Amino acid sequence: MKKYILSILKVLCLVAILFVALFPLVWMGITSGKSMTELLKIPVTILPEKLDLSSYYEVWVQKPFPRYIWNSVKISAVATVTGMIVASLAAYGFAKFRFPLKKFWLMFVLVAQMFPSTSVIIPLFSTYKSYGLYDTHVGLMLLYSTISLAFSIWMMYGYFKGVPKELEEAARIDGCGALKIFINVILPISKPGIAAVGVYAFMCAWNEYLYSLILLTTEEKYTISLGLSRFITEFGTYWNQMGAASIIVTIPTLLIFMLLGKNLIEGLTAGAVKG
Repeated sequence: MKKYILSILKVLCLVAILFVALFPLVWMGITSGKSMTELLKIPVTILPEKLDLSSYYEVWVQKPFPRYIWNSVKISAVATVTGMIVASLAAYGFAKFRFPLKKFWLMFVLVAQMFPSTSVIIPLFSTYKSYGLYDTHVGLMLLYSTISLAFSIWMMYGYFKGVPKELEEAARIDGCGALKIFINVILPISKPGIAAVGVYAFMCAWNEYLYSLILLTTEEKYTISLGLSRFITEFGTYWNQMGAASIIVTIPTLLIFMLLGKNLIEGLTAGAVKG
């Protein structure tokens, strides 16, 4: 009887967590299907009295939102690939090589991530201004490739530590060097971990707002996070358009999790347990 009650409680807890997680997305969808007149009407209606999808047309055709999406896709893709390469190489070095102060540098990577983003805004702004990276996508690509490095390095470090030494020794007997072992032996068996790192890095770049707000001024170069803020004006907030834009922005992330969800779970659990 106790097990039955515990099972019911677990299910209820999961349902409650799922409701809390999905409610904002559902509410955005409902809001995007209403007109501004209905949204401002009192009493508030939960479901739209008349489905109005004109907000999607306004966002996609009348606003430069496709441009914002393309900017974010381009920046996030380059930052993700760069971050994956750097994180994999760094984690492999920490996991398989001996060098002075290795534990110190490994901890330094983690501790450096603990500083708040706002603490580096002024020196970052000055540096970008000096080197011509201010208001450029290249500057954001470089920055976004580093914001997820600490987590990525540590996760891949745990993954690489779990790779049997016998595989590397066999490759060395066959005449492979360190780089060849990394490319031909380590990477193929580490695909779940690499996929998890890639998804995490992409999400960090895709959702980032503060740095893009500080470092971008030209509207044509805006990312989607800045694009969403354009629906909030001094005259009011266009809630239906913001809801429609938010739904559109959510679609790529849902597709990524649908395609790579299995690899993501395997990579996260393996990186956390191994080593």
